[in-house]
Amino acid sequence: MTGGLRQRMAWLHTWVGVWVCWLAFAIFLTGTLSVFVDPISDWMRPEQVQEPAAAPFAGPLDHAQQLKHGLRFLEQHAANSKMWELWPRAGKDEFQVFWLNDKGYYADAHLSTATGAALPEEASAVRDTLGGQHFVEFHHALHAGTTGLWIVGAASAAMLVALISGVITHKRIFKDFFTFRPAKGQRSWLDAHNLAGVLTLPFLFMIVYSGLAISWSTYMPAIPWAQELRTRETANVREYGPESKPSGRPGLLTSLNPLVHVAEATFHSPAYAVVVNHPGDAAMTVDVYGTTSPDTQDGNLLSKRGVMKFDGVTGALRETEMPHRAPPNGARATMATLDELHRLHFAGSVIRWIYFVAGMAGTMMMATGAILFMVKRRQKSLNEFGAGTPRVYRIIDVLNVATVAGLSLACIGFLWSNRLLPHDLVERHEWEVAAFFGVWLAALLHAALRPPARAWREQLWAGAVLCVLLPLLNVLTTGQHLLAYLAQRDIERAAVELTAIAIGALLAAAALRVRSAAPRKTASATAMKKAAS
Repeated sequence: MTGGLRQRMAWLHTWVGVWVCWLAFAIFLTGTLSVFVDPISDWMRPEQVQEPAAAPFAGPLDHAQQLKHGLRFLEQHAANSKMWELWPRAGKDEFQVFWLNDKGYYADAHLSTATGAALPEEASAVRDTLGGQHFVEFHHALHAGTTGLWIVGAASAAMLVALISGVITHKRIFKDFFTFRPAKGQRSWLDAHNLAGVLTLPFLFMIVYSGLAISWSTYMPAIPWAQELRTRETANVREYGPESKPSGRPGLLTSLNPLVHVAEATFHSPAYAVVVNHPGDAAMTVDVYGTTSPDTQDGNLLSKRGVMKFDGVTGALRETEMPHRAPPNGARATMATLDELHRLHFAGSVIRWIYFVAGMAGTMMMATGAILFMVKRRQKSLNEFGAGTPRVYRIIDVLNVATVAGLSLACIGFLWSNRLLPHDLVERHEWEVAAFFGVWLAALLHAALRPPARAWREQLWAGAVLCVLLPLLNVLTTGQHLLAYLAQRDIERAAVELTAIAIGALLAAAALRVRSAAPRKTASATAMKKAAS
């Protein structure tokens, strides 16, 4: 790292970008797809019937029978629990109850509305799949739990370094916003990288920083540990359990149905959950949460549920938190805002499409940056790794193909596995995830065994074919098709297939572009070997 500030930042931008670009590309691509987690999940569950839109809320509902049955079940099976939770659902044949077990983890049961009896788990007619949640889990933690979350955090921090150093090294950041020169070799790749970076710069800063911020408790574990030592409760109990302390004196729980009616009339929405903290204690409290949805968002950023907190013995109202309101604490309000901006709980279709396009542009920036590194080295090797430079360049080439083209192939392969795996396969959702990683591993091996230009063409064409043929696969395996989705106004499932076709067309165009550029790349590759030697 030599020269002035801009030269040092250019070095930092290049090498930080190179070593994290493949992981960052994977995180961003799957994160971009997870913007439409619900439509993808619906498409991957073709047996699931779309429920009609809920009728407008007309007034408090009758939950008396479900609440009575739920309390009786909890008294019999979770008498010593620190918390009971009931999810009343008026007009439904069944509902759920939850409680904290001795280890502080949730346990639950499905109960019959008519009898209050626990219902046995039945084999579902809907196929077992993670749906779009697979992309969320990979984006968040690479399907590797806390270890994966740490890896994603390290990559995100490096991404912030690359973004900041990229801004500093840019001398013409505003001019580059309007500059793209096609068919100019290295210049075109640089223009594409700069254009995508400048266009999405505010979005990238926001999404990377908010992703780091909302996982603060993992990256700064000393704070939760200190709280555990102070409260003598494990983190999960403190997070989901009661906030108040028991008195140690017995108390009789007040009737819940009137409290639910008050909350529903206040929030103008059905009750979502009724939580009893420290049941049976004189200091018990009852929290009634309202239901929120995009229909009730009404332009608010925060999707926070409203909650009314009552004294569990007298039924007296203690506190009301209206829905969609920011917490009074400034730090909590900031964190809630960052969480909403990252997770998009508040967003309708227009904002989700804006996020999708911006995410794809940011993903393209990372891909073009990785490719640009090798385009430069093909024209002039810098011999950074001495005698091992050609081998390192070859590894980078392989990783570029396997990450950009191979991950795209793995993502569409995941959707294909949803239709091809047997319906009754045990742990079927795990097999779908295994298919995703299996296709990605095959793409890596293929890239290692084939010349770069051929590997690019073959994987891009494979991804294009799988994308374009996805609607046909759906017809052959389920009998459902795109025109039927459109006729039934099932816009979300139709959009999944239309988007797949559009992405397939882009992959095909990219494959054709690689083919037309192949002779020039082959010649420059020879020049690179000579320079390296």
